[in-house]
Amino acid sequence: MKPHVLFVTDHLNTGGAPIVVRDLCVALDRAGARMTLIVLSDRVAHELPDSVTVHRLPYTATGWLQRQRRYRNHAQMLDAFLDTHLLTDASLVVAHLHHAHQVVSRSQLKDNAWYCLHADPTIGFLGNKRGLDRLRKRRQVRKLYQGHRLIGVSQGILDSLATTFRVQGNPGVALHNPLDLEAIALRSQETVTDVPEDYLLYVGRLEQRQKRFDRLLCAYADSGVGIPLVLIGEGGARHFIETEIERLGLQGRVLLLGKRENPYAYMRRAHALVLSSDYEGFPLVAVEALACGTPVVSTDCPTGPSEILIGELARYLVPLNEPASFANTLRDVVDNPVPVSATTVAHLNAEQVARRYLALAGK
Repeated sequence: MKPHVLFVTDHLNTGGAPIVVRDLCVALDRAGARMTLIVLSDRVAHELPDSVTVHRLPYTATGWLQRQRRYRNHAQMLDAFLDTHLLTDASLVVAHLHHAHQVVSRSQLKDNAWYCLHADPTIGFLGNKRGLDRLRKRRQVRKLYQGHRLIGVSQGILDSLATTFRVQGNPGVALHNPLDLEAIALRSQETVTDVPEDYLLYVGRLEQRQKRFDRLLCAYADSGVGIPLVLIGEGGARHFIETEIERLGLQGRVLLLGKRENPYAYMRRAHALVLSSDYEGFPLVAVEALACGTPVVSTDCPTGPSEILIGELARYLVPLNEPASFANTLRDVVDNPVPVSATTVAHLNAEQVARRYLALAGK
């Protein structure tokens, strides 16, 4: 009999976490699970195979009182939906993203569910909090997660919960995000004609607060490397980046390509992928670059990069807020690139990650 896996998530729209949820659904479906996904909104941008059952269960609050009780009311909707559709038999239940965590923790699923965290909770919950607000939020997070089954997409996420919030999972398990290595390898072979022969590469959202393009562009300028820097992605920081390019005299050396449907073809041809973030969850783009055989230079930020760049690749981890080190590491990767083996990220093959998820059933 097929194991029944039930995922509950806020949305399946833009961002890294929804892509991970989509890919996990596909991987678990291929592994032989009966896969059900409940999306707690109408925001569904990703397609899934017909064999994955997708339900939308949005809740719209009208008035102040309903907004205050939104989690409880949504949980009641979820419970009624589960009973009506006979979905209470799942052998593995995983809630993804914060709204889903709040709703599931108030539902009949609360004691059996795993709560999957995709980002550093210290930054996500406390990044803009001060004084009493910060203390109140710490207590709320502890109440939500303490003693529950927890999944962190990196060990650093679980460590952050333990250190900042004194939260211990019961149990807590680190499960890195999955990759379809075969599909990445195939797509990386596609031809691209809009980049130089050799270049450094950034792929991701153009968002300054997390991704820190000021750090990236200053390090690139100070490194003195002779190859261009190519940026792929869209976002609100584009004007800031253009201003920084002009301020640093990098016109013609930094190329903004916008969004590309197949970033893997650019990754395979790049000299190295570069990340300058203040924080991450588990930067899948770094793993994708390694899967394409391309080295990665990254800030050693919480959380994720130090779990990806291990062994010889750890030389490309840059301490946060050490601009000279970042510039030196960019020169190092250009002058002395470490060969990246095809087996470097083999343990993140979607099939293997799906088996690790299925092993959680019954725990």
